[in-house]
Amino acid sequence: MHRWPFRADAVSATPEPHRIDLLVALVTTECQLRCRYCSMRAGDVPREDLSEDTFALALKNLPIAPGAQLQIAGGEPGLVPERVFAIARHARRGGFARIGVQTNAVDLDDRFLAFVREEKIGVGVSLDGPADVNDFWRGRTDDVLANLKRLNDAGIPFGVTTVLTRGSLASLPRLAMLLATFPQARSIGLDLLRPVGRGDSVDLPTGAKVTKAYRDLSATLAWINRRRERPLVLREDGMIDCAAADTYCPAEAGRAVVLSPSGALFPCSSLVGRPEHACGSAADPDLAALRRGLRSPKNGCATCSVAGCRGRCPSRALASPKAAALDCVLRRAAQDIK
Repeated sequence: MHRWPFRADAVSATPEPHRIDLLVALVTTECQLRCRYCSMRAGDVPREDLSEDTFALALKNLPIAPGAQLQIAGGEPGLVPERVFAIARHARRGGFARIGVQTNAVDLDDRFLAFVREEKIGVGVSLDGPADVNDFWRGRTDDVLANLKRLNDAGIPFGVTTVLTRGSLASLPRLAMLLATFPQARSIGLDLLRPVGRGDSVDLPTGAKVTKAYRDLSATLAWINRRRERPLVLREDGMIDCAAADTYCPAEAGRAVVLSPSGALFPCSSLVGRPEHACGSAADPDLAALRRGLRSPKNGCATCSVAGCRGRCPSRALASPKAAALDCVLRRAAQDIK
């Protein structure tokens, strides 16, 4: 994970200017899959694609920080490759330091692979486990694995994000063993279920099972990494002992914005479409609303034993206190392993 702490100006009393460190561009609402927990209900809502003009308008009107990061997501970006190419190139010209794309990896053509390799675009893949698990929650696992092989054979590094549900926890060690067969697989990130959108009816896992799953995954990764030239990193290990960061994410600090295909702005992808969290549009951003950021409850944080913890995911806390409590479970499990 990355750090976006606020810093006071040591010379002047003038407040630091408001800057956006992370821009998430949702390039389409269309998707080939119907994931059981999709917060956007992608594929079931009317199709809308983000235009380059709308993206350019957002860059013109938002206070993008020098060296900011762009994440291209959806829906599924692989369905609109020309828009991905145009937006990524526009962002590169605009001074973005790092550009990444989050994909389901179901349909990645040769042009897409060549583009991300040549332009050094980071690739994140959504995969919830081996075929028996992923097919239930997401679908088309054979296609995903075939494209992971193509990414690997092309020498393109990738990370995997997996959503933690009651049905996927026990398969985490098998997922790690599967990814270990790909030398270009670099990381696993654990994304606790957000009970919004299609996920509002999905049962959350228990804290005890999250703890056991984390320990089992960590033990499996330790075994793998003793036999692997380049380690397969667990993202959540970086969420502890990071006292220099005073916020969970740039959205909490008011330094992130999500651009939807319609041009509407929101502070976090999980909150897209919720009018109470709208922050204007690409043509007329509500900078005051963006700067306020998202604040999650700090109940219990004063007595927490996890050193340097960044706290809970603010959007998850807004969606569900029970889901937010599992953030703490993950952090304590990571601390215990360390």
